[in-house]
Amino acid sequence: MLSLSNCRGPIMSRLFLSIRLFALFVIAGSITVAAEPNAAEPNVVRVTDYLPDGYVVDGSVSYQAELQQAIDEASRQGGQIVFPPMTYLISDEAGLNIHSDMTFELHGAKFVFPADCDNDGQLFRGENVQDVRFSGGEVVGRNDVWPAGVNIRGIYLTGNCQRIHIEEMYLHDLTSNGVGVFGKSDDEPARDVRVLDTIIDNCCNVYGDYMAPEGELRGPEKGSVREDQGSVAFYYVESFQVRGCRFDRARSDGTHFYHCRAGQISGNEINRSKMGGFFLEGCRHVTASDNIIRLNGSRGCTIERGCENCTLIGNVVEESGREGLWIPDSRFCVVSNNIFRRNGRKPNDPDGRRAPWNANITIDESSSDPSDTIAGHCVFSGNLLETSESQIAAMRINLTNKSLAIVIKDNVLSGERANILVEGEGEVILRDNLPPQQPLIIPAAE
Repeated sequence: MLSLSNCRGPIMSRLFLSIRLFALFVIAGSITVAAEPNAAEPNVVRVTDYLPDGYVVDGSVSYQAELQQAIDEASRQGGQIVFPPMTYLISDEAGLNIHSDMTFELHGAKFVFPADCDNDGQLFRGENVQDVRFSGGEVVGRNDVWPAGVNIRGIYLTGNCQRIHIEEMYLHDLTSNGVGVFGKSDDEPARDVRVLDTIIDNCCNVYGDYMAPEGELRGPEKGSVREDQGSVAFYYVESFQVRGCRFDRARSDGTHFYHCRAGQISGNEINRSKMGGFFLEGCRHVTASDNIIRLNGSRGCTIERGCENCTLIGNVVEESGREGLWIPDSRFCVVSNNIFRRNGRKPNDPDGRRAPWNANITIDESSSDPSDTIAGHCVFSGNLLETSESQIAAMRINLTNKSLAIVIKDNVLSGERANILVEGEGEVILRDNLPPQQPLIIPAAE
């Protein structure tokens, strides 16, 4: 009788061989099954499928009509549209119209405008669009040769836009916003907008310093409007994030958030703007944290005209042309744990027509405030303020007797002007600031 022990070697070898072969068939089948959907990609439109045979990839020929056809077809399919890596010439400043429920895959794609643009425009234009995502891509303007007053954006969205996601883009040398999102009003805002990990360099309209020498440009260039200011501009936007971006060399303001609500602005670099860096106007429930704001030509940060319940926490603001922070006509705001270093590089108005602007922080009431806000009930605590000899003070406060109390506590002042200058009649509570000194108080003018 043949024992099992005598057969174990050959039987087990054949058994293991069978198991191995079965496993290989299973793995191969899995790979084949996984590859089938990717091969078909039924909901993905590739714009190059719409280009003519023998198309060029260097941007010397415009295929703008074919690109628009591909976008329209992707909208009907409700899927993703891919712009494969190549250079796309946008010969018509009107750009490309987008639709709702679309994802634009742009990594490796480069969009260029010609040198002879003479009309306002943009690359991507959307009105009342929802559920749109842009990922990657480079947009190249020609603000070195375009005429003054030609305002061309990267992405321009208006109206009832919702659930917009923009990430990992590089936009430069445009003459208006890199990204501009404009809701209708306080009652009809755009909602749920995200701009993440994006670089916007050398964009916006030109804005001349209002104290420029006689004969030089003061204010916005002819043919542009206020909405053209800001590398990123949000008007009437609710529930938004701007995070991990670099906004550099803006030709006017680095950012402009106008009548926005419930926003988070964090981890960005806002540097070398011609005018202001970080700019909130009439905003509520907006937080700004962990930003680096350097070398901007006017104010590093502005929080003004009826801002309420906003915070500025953990930022570095240094070497601004005017104040590191100007915060007029705002209330219920917190400014805490920031570093303000040697701001106010530009001298004050020698003719005295304008209030001094070269403190690290100025808290006052503007002569023109459309919101008619009673300033006050703001807290400034735990900040480090380094001054230079050319500055008027580390902090300057000038409030009327109508204002609510301002609390300034636990701040560290250093440098040649380590003092707090208090003007006006408003209530200012000073506590535990270093060095411990009596504030320099100047009575209000008769």
